[in-house]
Amino acid sequence: MKIKSTTSQKPGTKQPYSGGARKRAGVPMSAVPSGSGRSTPPELPAYLASTDPGSDPGNGAVLNRDVYTPYVRKIFPGFEPQSDWELATLATTKFRGTNEEIRAWLDRKRVLDMSAFGPGDIIERMATKTLNMWVENSGATPAPGAKSVFTQPIPDSSYSIRLFPGSISAAEYCMDFVVTETGQPVNSPFEFELWAIPHPDATHLTPFTGQLMSIERAHGIKQEDILPGEEKFILRDGLTCLLRRPGKKPVRFTVPTRRRTESTEAVDVLSFPTSIDP
Repeated sequence: MKIKSTTSQKPGTKQPYSGGARKRAGVPMSAVPSGSGRSTPPELPAYLASTDPGSDPGNGAVLNRDVYTPYVRKIFPGFEPQSDWELATLATTKFRGTNEEIRAWLDRKRVLDMSAFGPGDIIERMATKTLNMWVENSGATPAPGAKSVFTQPIPDSSYSIRLFPGSISAAEYCMDFVVTETGQPVNSPFEFELWAIPHPDATHLTPFTGQLMSIERAHGIKQEDILPGEEKFILRDGLTCLLRRPGKKPVRFTVPTRRRTESTEAVDVLSFPTSIDP
């Protein structure tokens, strides 16, 4: 899963959920100072004064909360986060364990975050602000009936290629494999190579060729460790791809290009034919 924030973050602001490397486990609670020496909690910083997500910016943006909630339920089945901080923390960690181990890890992690960022109300505000951000989500499995989802069967195979929208501002379109008969998503179902290639009608304009890999493999996750049906590929609007399989005819397809409704330039457009006979 890949998300692109549609809001800006104040430069230099230290945030616990803004990315970067994080340790998988905390330290014993006794190793962390129990307080900061303040007799009263500080006032909330100005950038945390409001956690209202505001209006939907459009372009397919969704609330981060609506991305994180189902993800946490899938990764930590049977464990229910008790606060926004717990939800945001679980959605951004590689830690795994039993419910008891998760609860103990969260307790240690909360002490660490309070030591680094401030009292409990501060880290809760940070988490709520993170969850209420509008993001463009790339890689999440499309909901039933979602628009702009296209599926085509792969010849000589019981599987299909499914394309579905990702971040529109980054011109990302997503791909996965599904069982043709049921529509059930599956991880790489057979031996193959997926290549980005020049469009056959304009090879002289776009000479780029490169082999593509899934989001998960690109992030260092071993093939056998990818959750069933969760493997996704990030393509680009208008990209032409070639699926190569040993002993079978290659399959070529071009990703849809989403029309932009807003005008980016004050220009007059002249329309010429895009394809003609020689």
